[in-house]
Amino acid sequence: MLSKRLSSLLKYVDKNDRLIDIGCDHALLDIELIRSAILKKVIVSDIHENALKAGIDNIKRNGLNDKIEARLGNGLEVLTENDSINTILISGMGTSTIISISNNPYLSNIDKLILQSNNDHFELRQHLVKLGFYIVAEEFFEDNKKHYINIVFKQGKVKYKRCELKYGPHLIKNREYLEFELANCERIESLIPNMKLKYFEF
Repeated sequence: MLSKRLSSLLKYVDKNDRLIDIGCDHALLDIELIRSAILKKVIVSDIHENALKAGIDNIKRNGLNDKIEARLGNGLEVLTENDSINTILISGMGTSTIISISNNPYLSNIDKLILQSNNDHFELRQHLVKLGFYIVAEEFFEDNKKHYINIVFKQGKVKYKRCELKYGPHLIKNREYLEFELANCERIESLIPNMKLKYFEF
């Protein structure tokens, strides 16, 4: 059974998506995409051989070798133009790694990115908007006492305010998310010692 973290991504995949799951780990999400008849075929990849082997074992166990193709390699480098992939899914990685993956000429063929970054969502939004994508959906949720954010980008240009890039044009309307951010701010403030700023005294 999929975790809430992984199952939250299923609704963003459409039947016309030609998808690669980068950093697929155990390929559980991809197996569910096929078993649920959301997609007919998927390419999965991972840079770590042991992780990919675990995914391949799961794919074989479910009899889906002909529907899920596993490739060892770094991000979009595993693709060729013949693959005609138009959708990227990445979960469980940090923003710096996702940005590194996105800096690839193949990105011009991509219509949609489904991303679940561990950190630096402001930087992620800012970077992909600069690359010519806009934000179509965002989701904030908790799973196993950890908080996650899903962001879906599509190719196109939209001008955003700085606060929209920082907090998300969709999440900025989400009360639960704003309360979470406010609690974080208060937690940080409580860590600042009450000391005189003597270096700024005149």
